[in-house]
Formats: sequence, C-alpha cells, structure tokens
Amino acid sequence: MKGENRYYKLGFLFLGLLSAYLLFHQVKTIDLLAIPTDVGVINSTIMEGLDIQFDDFANILKLMMLVGATVLSVTLYIFPYNMVILDMGLLLFLWIVDYYRNSYEYVRFFIPVWAFSIFFYRTTLLDQNTKSFKVHRKRRLTEAMVLTLVVTLGSFFIDVEAKGIYSDRLWNYFNGQVVPPSGINGRNIGDPFGIGLTGYNDSDTILGGDIAIDNTEVLHVFGEEAIYLRGAVKSTYLGDRWQRDYREYDPVSQVPEEKMAFYEEIVGTESARVLEIRPVVEMTSNLFNGVFTKEMMFHNHLALLYYNAQDNLFTSSKTVINNYYLTYYPEEQMLSTLFSRAREDVGGLSEAYAERYESYLQVGETITDRTVELVNSLVADAPTSLAKAYVLGMYLMENYEYTLTPGDLPEGADFVDHFLFEVQEGYCVYFGTALTMMLRIAGVPARYVEGFKMFDELEDGKYIVKNSDAHAWTEILVDPENDIWVTVDATGTPRELLETEEPEGETPEDEEGAVDPLNPENDPSIQEPDQNGGFNGPGIETEEERTERIRRNIVLSSLGAMVLFMGLWMSYRKLRIKYLMKEAKLLRYYKEIIRGLSLVYYRKEPGETPLEMARRIKDDELRALVEELIMAVYQEKFSGEPGVFTKRQELYDDVYGLAKEYRGDIYIFFKKYIG
Repeated sequence: MKGENRYYKLGFLFLGLLSAYLLFHQVKTIDLLAIPTDVGVINSTIMEGLDIQFDDFANILKLMMLVGATVLSVTLYIFPYNMVILDMGLLLFLWIVDYYRNSYEYVRFFIPVWAFSIFFYRTTLLDQNTKSFKVHRKRRLTEAMVLTLVVTLGSFFIDVEAKGIYSDRLWNYFNGQVVPPSGINGRNIGDPFGIGLTGYNDSDTILGGDIAIDNTEVLHVFGEEAIYLRGAVKSTYLGDRWQRDYREYDPVSQVPEEKMAFYEEIVGTESARVLEIRPVVEMTSNLFNGVFTKEMMFHNHLALLYYNAQDNLFTSSKTVINNYYLTYYPEEQMLSTLFSRAREDVGGLSEAYAERYESYLQVGETITDRTVELVNSLVADAPTSLAKAYVLGMYLMENYEYTLTPGDLPEGADFVDHFLFEVQEGYCVYFGTALTMMLRIAGVPARYVEGFKMFDELEDGKYIVKNSDAHAWTEILVDPENDIWVTVDATGTPRELLETEEPEGETPEDEEGAVDPLNPENDPSIQEPDQNGGFNGPGIETEEERTERIRRNIVLSSLGAMVLFMGLWMSYRKLRIKYLMKEAKLLRYYKEIIRGLSLVYYRKEPGETPLEMARRIKDDELRALVEELIMAVYQEKFSGEPGVFTKRQELYDDVYGLAKEYRGDIYIFFKKYIG
C-alpha cells in the first residue's frame, strides 16, 4: 500500500512493526509439537464424559487466531473491519463462557492494534475518497494515535475479573451438546464446601484450634423458616481430622422416587416448601440443601446438577453464583412421625443394614478406652438409637463449655479424647465430632455434617446467612430401610450464642435533670450570677455548704438509683417468669426449674445426666413432672420443634413452694426476684 506522504508511510510502518512484534510474541507462546497430544486429550475427555478445559485447546486456539489474523490483515485495504469483528467476536465468546482471564491476555495486545486500524482507516484511507474538502493528514494521523492511546489506557480500567453474566448457562449448554450429561466423581468438583471456607480451620487437615469468625454475608435466603443448610458430609474419622470421601454423583436434581414417596406418605404431597438461596459471594460448587430435601433447581435452567444419594448432597461442576431453589419437606412434621417410630425400635440394626452402613459405624484406631467406657456408662439404660442420641447430646450440652479459643490439638492425641477429658470446651466442630463418634461407639450409625445453621431472624424479608452461621453437627440414621437420617446438634453457632445470650443485668438510664455525681458542676440548682453581679437566689452558698450538698446529692442519687434498679429488676424477673409460662420453647423454662431445684439441694453432679438427677427427687409427683419436662426438652433440642409440657405453672409452684419450706420466704423471695 502506498501513502501520499511520509506520515502516511510511517503510520503503516508503525502498524506493521507493532503487528509483527505481537505476532512474534504470540507465536513464542504456542507449543506446536503439543497440538497432537492436545487433540488426543480432548478426544479422551469427551469419551469419558468430563468437561473440556481451556488448557486442553489453548495451543490450537492460539494458532487459529494468529493464522486467521494474518490472513485477514492482508484484506485490511479491501474491508478494514473484518479482522476486528472476527477477533472481537472470538474474545467475547471466550469471556462469556468464563475464560475471561485467558481472553484478556489477547485483549491487552489487540486493543491498540484494533483501535489504530479503525482510526487510521477513518482518518487517512477513507479521506482519500473525499474530494469535497481538504484534509490535513498530519493532524489526522496525530489524532488517530492520540485516540488509540486513550482507548488503550481506558481498557486498563475495565473490570476483567467480572464474571460473564451468561457464563454458566452457555458453558453448560455447549458442553452438554458435546458431552452427554453423565455422573462425576467428587474429585472433579472444583470448589467443594468445607467449614474452612468460613473462618474455621479446615477439618480435612486438622481438627480444632483457635479461630476468629467474622460476619461476612455469604447467602441470602427467602422462605418460610430457618433450617440447617447442609454443605458437606464426612464419615471417615482419622483421630486428628476428617477424611473427605469422594463419592459418585449422578446428573439428577431430585432425591430417589422411593425416598420421595416415603416423605409424602408422612406429610402429604402438598406440604413441600421452597427456599430460594442467593449466593452473595463465590464460595463453593455445592448447593446447600436440607436433610429432607425433595429436589433442587437452578435459577439458570441450563446449568447441570449432580446428586449423591449416599450422603444426600447436591453439587455443580463449577462454583455456584446463580440463585437456586431448594424444595424440601417441613422438618417438624417429618420428625414427629419419625421419632414416634424410632422410640418403638429397640432391636438395633440387622446384619444386612449394619454392613450397608458400615462406614457410618467406623470408629478408628485412635479412640481411647476411657472414651468407650464413658459412652457405655452413659447409654447403659438407653434402649433405642434416639434415646442414646438424647442422652449423649444432653451430656455434652450440660458438661462442656463453648469457646472459640480451645487451643491446638497436641501431637499424637485423639481429638475426641482431648475434648472430653482434657480441654472440656470448644466450638461446633468439637461437639459435632465428639457426638458423632460417641454415637458410633454406642452402635448408632452417625455422620459428621458441615454447613450453615440459618439464624432465625428475618432482615428486610430475608434470612441473611453469615460466616458466623457456619456450623458442624451430626446426623443419625433412624430408618435404615428407607435411608432416613435426622439432625442432632449439641451446641449452637457463634452468632446464635452471642445474639441470643441473656444479659445478666441492666443499668437504667439516668433521669433527665438528675445530678451527675462525677460532674457536680452541672448541678442545675447552682445559680449563676446575673448581669449586675448579684444572684437570683436567696443567698450566697459557701464552699462548705456546696461540698455538703454535693455529698448529700450523691448519696441520695445512689440510693435512688439502687431502689430504681431493684424495682426494675424485680419487674423484669416477674415479667420473665410470666413469659416463660407462655413461651413456645422450653429451654429457658427448664433452666429456671433447674435453678429452683438447686435451692432444695437437688443439683446435677459431675458426669450425671439430667434424668439421673431427677431420679434422686424423693417426692414421686414432683419427680414425675421433672422427668416429663426433661424428656420434652430433649425432644425440642434434637427435633427442632417446640417441646410440649402443659403443667408449667404447676411444676413451678411445686418447686418454689418446696424451696420456701426448706429455706424460708425471705430467702426464696430474694433468690427468686433479686439474686
């Protein structure tokens, strides 16, 4: 191509040299000898039903782009936009299907070339066909270069890390056309969920240790109720960690028909509920589900879902960023029927079922003899799996403290033994692991689960799930024939324990106009002199009188504050007791009764369960009521539904009436409303 002046030639020389440099730079990145191997890998990947990865065809794609760009560049004079259109279309496709990092590698080099090609064509080649006005070619060339620089610099501010809005949809669609949907193995899940993603230590690596949890929002959930959101299930305990089990996942979005029919036999076909789950951050490939899940559906209908029936888990082959819908059966209705059946089953697992659920009965070689002895002593009188879960769960709740700083696990120590007998405090990973292994020792199939326990409080019409809602708990098998599991939990989440903790006392606000004893100069009764130098009061206050008055006001204010505080505190205690008689849940009422029993010397001894303590009560009628209350609290804690105990006022009056006989009216009044 010939220019009309040297600037015209220099412009094309610059463009040619830049293009040659970029071409040389890109050719160096292509491994031509690896292309036959890449083709073989792509064929094998398709035959095995796996997803094709970008690295598999990167060399082929680079070669096609460079050869195509070279061929098209010679047609620039004929049709200057064809190279730009083709290259931009290819790069846009790569970005949409989530290869934005790879596509940006080319964009960085091609944006200046494209921009200069377009502007140079518009400012020089196109102008030569214009005869109606004179063109200043030097200025036009300068403008083209300046505009190219502006566009290039502006491209640096593009957020190339932003994910393509149709990435999952298009990639799954096109990949599904080449690779028919088939199962995947857990090893191929890109971002499997683990509690280590939320601020805890990774239980696949090491159990326990000090942690710090933040309140980063991770999910927004829309639905009727707060439930446990399951993300990972683990069955192999190694003493200091849980081993991740790589299960096979099938390309289905719902539980087996047999299990669904069993659920609907209990609660009916119209009882299913729906949660809409909206990820706030990119976290995991797993889709969180409930223990009684019916089916899962992406907001993106073209996305591929996979399901593992053994652990009842859902996943995608890529990190989930789209909204999805969880259809599940209401837990309170399911648990009511399941628990009634479980109480009647005292035979234990048959040999066939014991073999089927062998992995959930695995104890391992690190469990200590004293752990086994403790478990056996606790469940000696528990005839069913459910009763054992009640006894062991309540034992952990009553005898171990919650803390986020329990210290590290000593080298060579068994985690469960260290928790039960040494530190005796920890967080959900400690309680969940200990309860799982104690149940297995007792012969109950159990599995360790990690996920989120939704905080039961709506904010702007939705449940906000945070890192502080991350949790670990246990699931036990209650119906081996239908493979039905239920949740048992011996502790709460950091957020739950912090935000629901009752204050020990309250300090009333200072009344308006009261004298501040720490700043007596603000006393409004002290009068200031008027403009004439006199006082608008009866007389001048001496320094001694002022000091005496301040002391008197301090004493009176303190006494008044104490009386006011005691009055408010007594009112609060009375209202609280009245509220406990009507509250849906029983736990706080139960604690009040235990407090009253302690006043008549019925205290739970170390290592003693609440039921064992209740059996020491001499009064038959009182003992029966207390045992009934404890069983109702057990059911409430592990079923998730409010316990039923209709004789609250009667039991309360009996306990504190007996306390008055032992300790006297004044002492009990003080303990009841003040102490």
